Amino acid sequence: MRELRQRGPHPARSPSRAAAEIDRDLPGLGGEERRRVLEERLREHAAAEAEDLVRRQEQARAEKARRAAVRAADQERAEDERAAAAAAERVRQALACEDCGQQQAGGLCEACGYRRRTETLTVETGLLAATWAAALDDPDDIAAVTAGVRASLEADIKHTQREFLDSVQPGELDTDPAGAASVLAFAALQTVEAALSDYRSSALGRLRRTEDAEAEARRAYKTEQGRRWYRHNPTGADAMAAATKAADTARNRAAEYLLATRLKQLREQTAARTEQAPAVPWTDRLPELAARPLDTDTARAVIA
Repeated sequence: MRELRQRGPHPARSPSRAAAEIDRDLPGLGGEERRRVLEERLREHAAAEAEDLVRRQEQARAEKARRAAVRAADQERAEDERAAAAAAERVRQALACEDCGQQQAGGLCEACGYRRRTETLTVETGLLAATWAAALDDPDDIAAVTAGVRASLEADIKHTQREFLDSVQPGELDTDPAGAASVLAFAALQTVEAALSDYRSSALGRLRRTEDAEAEARRAYKTEQGRRWYRHNPTGADAMAAATKAADTARNRAAEYLLATRLKQLREQTAARTEQAPAVPWTDRLPELAARPLDTDTARAVIA
């Protein structure tokens, strides 16, 4: 007698379906034998279904346990990482400022952070001016231009800071010297940021008038006039407007390219000079002010 066995999940089997399978697989069985085989198959199928159910439940429990273990491991790792980051942050916050020596400054106090950014933008502003006002192969000429820009920016910064100092009451800054220093440094940064934008616009305006930019504009103008839809009337209003727009676009694009190229050259030269002459720390530049409270008189001395 040939028995049919299935592996894996067993679909539900009705007595009528099992009887039909017996009639198909074992034709000619007598009534008693057919009933016995039917009952046996139904028992086997029920046992297989129960076994499958137990197996699936065990697999589900194992998968649930695995996911729980993964989540627990991820949570533990995340907690360890947060704890390590918090410990590192506590260590960092305990560091004194690298520039002025202020304690518990996280390695760099707010005021010195503003000062560093101001210095970076001051250098960048000087280079923007040098892109058109200096001979790029003459270090002395570049230095003269950037020095002039620095002097102008420092004068603007002093004016802005004096306006702030004149607006506060006498002794008001004594209550929070560090905060006052930050305000003054931030005012300087804002002054240089505004100047940087103006100098960039000025540099682009100058570079748009260079021969290289004008040559690009002329080529674009002629190219636009020569397009097939303007050939029949290259001096018509539409052709002239399109050619003028193309020339302006080409001129602006050339100015942007010239500015980027010249800035890259100047930055490389500045970086080379900086490596040879390291910056002087803030505490070395202003040793007499490092340990003094920032009252109004001291603040005026800083910007004087």
